[in-house]
Amino acid sequence: MRGVAVVLLLVTTACTASSEGPSSTAASAATSVPTGWVEIAPMKVARSEHPGVMFEGQLVVAGGFIEVGVGRTGVTDSVEAYDPSTGAWRDLSRLPAPVHHGMAAVVSDRLFVIGGYSEAGDPVNTVWELVDDDWIARSPLPGPVAAGAAVALDNSIYVVGGTPRGGLYRYDIVGDAWSEVAAPNRQREHVAAAVFDGEIWAIAGRWQGEILTTTEIYDPGSETWRPGPMLNEARSGFGAAVIDGAIVVAGGEVFEPEEALATVERLDSGTDGWSFIEPLPHGLHGNPLVAIGAEVYLPGGSTRAADIENDGRSYRLTFG
Repeated sequence: MRGVAVVLLLVTTACTASSEGPSSTAASAATSVPTGWVEIAPMKVARSEHPGVMFEGQLVVAGGFIEVGVGRTGVTDSVEAYDPSTGAWRDLSRLPAPVHHGMAAVVSDRLFVIGGYSEAGDPVNTVWELVDDDWIARSPLPGPVAAGAAVALDNSIYVVGGTPRGGLYRYDIVGDAWSEVAAPNRQREHVAAAVFDGEIWAIAGRWQGEILTTTEIYDPGSETWRPGPMLNEARSGFGAAVIDGAIVVAGGEVFEPEEALATVERLDSGTDGWSFIEPLPHGLHGNPLVAIGAEVYLPGGSTRAADIENDGRSYRLTFG
């Protein structure tokens, strides 16, 4: 949606690469070809602007915008899990409060939901962990963050971008403590992020209405950012995942003209350019993208740019 931000996503895959970036590696591009997007069971609660993660082998979504009538938008505290082995969704314990544009991450088999906008539309600094079917409050973010992206790396969670500041926060799950580390050179919200070749990628998004094609790469060893390969298409409010030795991004929105995007791009390890692959069946934004095994899952999202139009449809793309 215009003026509000979306998360993205979680990616925990990490490989080894040179700190000089993907163009300096000798790895060859992956050769597998996606088999086409397949519709899976719709979510029980249709939603958009919500995070999605893999937790205990299942796809989990939390919070988000919902439609509560014609032209009316609500916020949900619903949490659901999709089991690829049964093809069915089930309810998990509800969040302590409704949030939209929140972030989520899984690290060391622990699931966290972080920040977002409250039902009143204010960015929040809350951090909740799912423990024995209950959500337990953990140390809050140093400041409120909505519309960033959360990723897991080296037993820590990093929150990238978002509003109102667009920085980089690191969460030590052992010490239950947050610290502020080097912010990206370019502020961005409605951003997606991924851990790729052992580094954190901040991908596209927008800031003050400008929708971006740029990426930045964070080296946790040197604690510095550098430019990465630009996307072929500007996008904000979309999902990203790492699968098959590649980053994949899908969906998003632009405003001139207003359009929810169906395009999907891929960047392979050892290359420095994005390429278009199998598009979505229709345009979506406010959607996460989650890798499980040889497949990526896209649960929900809005079919109308800068607005909420949800029907809960979800999709799967197989690699291999």
